[in-house]
Amino acid sequence: MQSAQDCGPDRLGGRLALLAPEDLDGAQMQVYRVLEQMVVPEAAHDGFTVRLSDGRFIGPFNALLRVPELAAGLGRFTAEVTAAGLAEEVRQAVILTVGAAWPAPYEIEAHRCAARTAGVPEAAIEAIIRGEVPEGLGRQAATAQRLAAALMKQREVPDELYHEAVDLFGEPGIITVLCLIGQYQIISSILVCFQVPVPDPETAS
Repeated sequence: MQSAQDCGPDRLGGRLALLAPEDLDGAQMQVYRVLEQMVVPEAAHDGFTVRLSDGRFIGPFNALLRVPELAAGLGRFTAEVTAAGLAEEVRQAVILTVGAAWPAPYEIEAHRCAARTAGVPEAAIEAIIRGEVPEGLGRQAATAQRLAAALMKQREVPDELYHEAVDLFGEPGIITVLCLIGQYQIISSILVCFQVPVPDPETAS
């Protein structure tokens, strides 16, 4: 994996060349416009980079532009998972747990920023990234994080943890957490397979 220090703008795709907007076909441009409307403002709010000043997307988005139909379907799935109403602290604790388990550096860095914006304590963020049990999370976030960690590490959920999760989230809420885990396993697999690095702040904007 390349480090941010030796990764200029033209190497931010990892194993994939970055796609320029002018080289996209019609279906790809539709996805590009959705990313522009939805992902760019979110990233700017949370303080991480998804698009360079020349318009090229980085992170998982550069890869997803190559499969616009799948990208659109994943976008619809993502929107439904988000609309299901998990608290942002819960979402970020789960996402960081998945990213750290792979590990997927771009995802970790992006959601370190998003977790800070959501008010997750810094010590808890770093503990999750190290694979440790975090302190300082709310009860729902702590339980969802333990559920995600159990699935990512042991591939099973102990009865006590399961019943705690049912009490807090109900069965539909647990399924929403599981769908969120699945969403970010897809993203992590893309980032790891294509060796997508974390951007250097000096070369990305």
